Amino acid sequence: MNPEVISMFADLTSANIASYWTTLQQKEAPYLGETLFPNVKQDSDVITFYRGLTRAPKALNPSALDAQAIVRDRQGFNKITTQTNFYKESKYLDENLRRELSRLASSADQTRRDIIIRRIFDDTGELMRGAALGREIQRMQVLLTGKYEIKGNGQVFSDDYYMQASHLAQAVGKWGETGSSPTDDIKAAKDLIGTEQGVTLTRMLVNEKTFNALLRDEEIKATLFTTNINTQAMALPKSALLSYLSDQFGLEVVVYEKGYVDVTGKFNYFIPDGKVVFMPGVALGNTVFSPTPEETDLALSKVADVSFADTGVAITTTPHSDPVTKETKVSQQYSVSYEQIDSVYILDAFNPKA
Repeated sequence: MNPEVISMFADLTSANIASYWTTLQQKEAPYLGETLFPNVKQDSDVITFYRGLTRAPKALNPSALDAQAIVRDRQGFNKITTQTNFYKESKYLDENLRRELSRLASSADQTRRDIIIRRIFDDTGELMRGAALGREIQRMQVLLTGKYEIKGNGQVFSDDYYMQASHLAQAVGKWGETGSSPTDDIKAAKDLIGTEQGVTLTRMLVNEKTFNALLRDEEIKATLFTTNINTQAMALPKSALLSYLSDQFGLEVVVYEKGYVDVTGKFNYFIPDGKVVFMPGVALGNTVFSPTPEETDLALSKVADVSFADTGVAITTTPHSDPVTKETKVSQQYSVSYEQIDSVYILDAFNPKA
C-alpha cells in the first residue's frame, strides 16, 4: 500500500479506537449487570462454577485429641459447566469518508480531519455499544430466569442453569390494587432464602412502573399512615417508602429503567413491569470472557492491528487494497456464570396467585 494511503489511515488504529471508547464510556451510565456480574477473563472457553453453597454455618464435629479429622463433604455443591459464545461484526470505511480522508491527507485542515476521524470512531462505537448491549441482555435473562437464549445470524446460543421453581413466585395480589400484600410477599422472599440458604436479601430490583405501584399500594400506605385518614387521597413520598423498606426489611431499592429496542422495533425494559428481584449484597456471578480468534491468531501473527477494551472485547483493524479501505471488527467471546442463583428470588408482582 502506498505511503499516501498509509498516512490516510494513520489515526485509524485499534489502540486509538479502544482509547476513544474508554473515554466515551466515562460519560455514560454503566449497565447494572456490570456490577451484578463483573467482567473476568480466562484462557479457556469452558466455564465451570458451583451453585448451591449454603451460607448457613455448620458447627464442627467433636473429636478426640488423637483421632483423625472427620472429612466434611461438599454437600449442597452442584458443579455447572458451560461454554463461552462468539460474537462479531465489522464496519468498513465507506467511500465518501475514504475520499474525504484522502483529500485531507496532505491538508493543513486538522480540525476537519479530526471531525472525520471522530465520525469513523463513532461508527466503531456503535459496534462496541452493540457488544455491551448483548452482554447486558444475556445477564438480565440469566438473572430473571436462570437461563438465556440468544438468536441471530442463523445461530442460537442457549443454556439453562435451572433456577429453583420455588424461587420464581407470584404475589398474593397485584401490587397497587385491592387485595395486595407487598409486606407478605417481601417476608416470603426473605424467609425462604434465609431458611434455605442462610443468606440475607439486602437488595430489591424493580423498574419505575413497579416502584410506583408500590407507592400507591393501600397496604403500604395504611402501614405508614397510622392515623385514621383516607389513605386513598394520600400520596406516599418516595423517601418514606425507601426508609420503610430499609428499616423494616433491610432492603435497598434499585430502580433500573434501562432497556433496548428489539428487531421488531419494540422497546423492552431489562426488568419488565411487575418483576421484583430480591438478591444479596454481593456479586451474583461473572461475565466471563475467553480469547477470541483475533486474540489467539491475528494478534500473534501481526496480520492485523488488534487491541482490547471492556476486559475481553477485541477491536481489529485491517487495511484492504481493493477497494482501498479499512475494516474495523469488534468481537467478543463470553458467557455468564451465576454462582448465587440459589440466593436470588424473583417475584411477579403484577401476576398474582390464582
